[in-house]
Amino acid sequence: MKPALAFLGALVVFGGSYLGSTQLGLRTEGFLDVQVEASKLPSYAAVGQDLYTPDGTKLLVTSITRERSAKSVKHVIHASVKGTHRYALQLFPTRMVHTFSMDRQAIERTLLEAAGMPQGEFVATTRQWHLVP
Repeated sequence: MKPALAFLGALVVFGGSYLGSTQLGLRTEGFLDVQVEASKLPSYAAVGQDLYTPDGTKLLVTSITRERSAKSVKHVIHASVKGTHRYALQLFPTRMVHTFSMDRQAIERTLLEAAGMPQGEFVATTRQWHLVP
């Protein structure tokens, strides 16, 4: 009876650690820098402002820059997004994976609207885990 309980206990510990490291991982709150390209000259009034997406995610518009290429000039809106970082173990290939939970479409929409570019009708989306390079 004792060997069976010991085996069952070891199986529970192994299964729990596997689930905890691969699915749950270590979670922390923090910020992630996001960049959104604007098609035309944006308004700089939103720089330094705290914005909120429809689901309540907090954004801080940090800057708007111009990037010149051989063919055109792009305007890039930079913002810091507050959310949840997750560090989890990926088994195949074995490595630690850093992901961030955010609703990318809602963030892009909010930033472009704050920069003076209307986005049309609202479309509801959901949060997803995005891989952080």
